[in-house]
Amino acid sequence: MNVLPLLTAFGLGSVITVLLQAVVTQLAQKSGRSFDERKAAYIRLLEAYQRAAVEGTDAAAKEFAYWQMRCDLVAPEAVRLAISRIVETNDDLSGRGTAHEELKRALRVDLGIARTKGFTGG
Repeated sequence: MNVLPLLTAFGLGSVITVLLQAVVTQLAQKSGRSFDERKAAYIRLLEAYQRAAVEGTDAAAKEFAYWQMRCDLVAPEAVRLAISRIVETNDDLSGRGTAHEELKRALRVDLGIARTKGFTGG
């Protein structure tokens, strides 16, 4: 197949535009998948954290550890460090509040959730 007639028929600018759109679409899809994966891991981590706090069972602790590991694979360093602080403050109630705030802040930053006027959540 001869490419020259196609370039002449469609114009070089159109071909370049189509190629750029394909690249941009691929990058957007990759970014969307990454966001969805992180969000799902964070939700499951928080659910496991709540279950471990309420039940205090070995199974609940193992589930939290599993989701911590999953977050270690997909989360940026700030989130990983904040999760580690939660674990480190397991027996330190005064430090736990600070660790909660660090985790919430890190998750908000990573997920792009801006604090808005009137927002009163921690």
